[in-house]
Amino acid sequence: MSKTFDYQIPVINSLRGLAALLVCLYHYIYTTTDFIQQELILDIASFGKYGVQIFFIISGIVIPISLIKANFKYKLFNKFILKRFIRIEPPYLISVIIGIIYLNVRNYMPGSADLDLSPTFYDIILHLGYLIPFFENANWISPVYWTLSVEFQYYLILAIAFPLMIHPKLIFRSVFYLFLFITPFIFSNSSFFLYWTSFFGLGILYALYFTKKINLKEFIPVLIILCLSVAINLSYLELLIGIGTLSIIHFFKDFNPRIGEFFGKISYSLYLLHSVFGKPVINFLSHRVSLPYEKFLVVTIGLTISIIAAYALFRLVEKPTHELSKRIKLKT
Repeated sequence: MSKTFDYQIPVINSLRGLAALLVCLYHYIYTTTDFIQQELILDIASFGKYGVQIFFIISGIVIPISLIKANFKYKLFNKFILKRFIRIEPPYLISVIIGIIYLNVRNYMPGSADLDLSPTFYDIILHLGYLIPFFENANWISPVYWTLSVEFQYYLILAIAFPLMIHPKLIFRSVFYLFLFITPFIFSNSSFFLYWTSFFGLGILYALYFTKKINLKEFIPVLIILCLSVAINLSYLELLIGIGTLSIIHFFKDFNPRIGEFFGKISYSLYLLHSVFGKPVINFLSHRVSLPYEKFLVVTIGLTISIIAAYALFRLVEKPTHELSKRIKLKT
């Protein structure tokens, strides 16, 4: 691989921002009880949950590219995990603390449902390693955290399987492809990465093609096989979203307007905080308005508050820790 190879895919930043906004609107409009009655709006808002799948495709592309760029070896495993940990853990832990405070304060807020959602000490400890799915009767503080667990499992498994993924012999790469294809037929719990291997595989395969580790003759048939697994084990809609995301990345690689750049930068913080900032505001105001324009203003207010909170978290925590993670070089 030439040292001058351009690994950058600017449009991914805008897609991150879009994915985060879609998830926000899903939680703000579709999951707010007795807020929006128009079926058309609810149907449109329901598609916001698929912002998660956009994130998964992006991770499927970005992480393999970073490992390929670093010429990853097993001796770099600890550095890789540490680098990812420093990158994602501090904003996550801050959001966990904010979530704990919110769920406890919520019990004393007028109008709140008579249901104690305060996390137990057991729940809090399990959040530290994204371990909630591995234990019974454990609950996430925020409904979005399950995806972070899936992603962290992905980091671990991809690093372990990396030699197979980039092996010069097709027979070894085929073992990796088989793993991506077949595991969703075996594992049916969406809280685990093994349920999502074929979907992440769409992004991984594109990363291999993008970095010229495989040619088009290998890319196309393996893509078809992975699409078959996604269609059978997930849904045709998720397959369409996956292929659509890949198509945007491939054909509009350099598209990244300033607004996309902004929301891309704060996308992780926005994803973490939107359910503890904007969502409570919308829940509180939703029963106090009735006219369409008032409901639009309520959603706008909730989203604006979340964006402000996300920007603060990005500037104060995420950006500094991101810069710190860059200092850890994946070099042998």
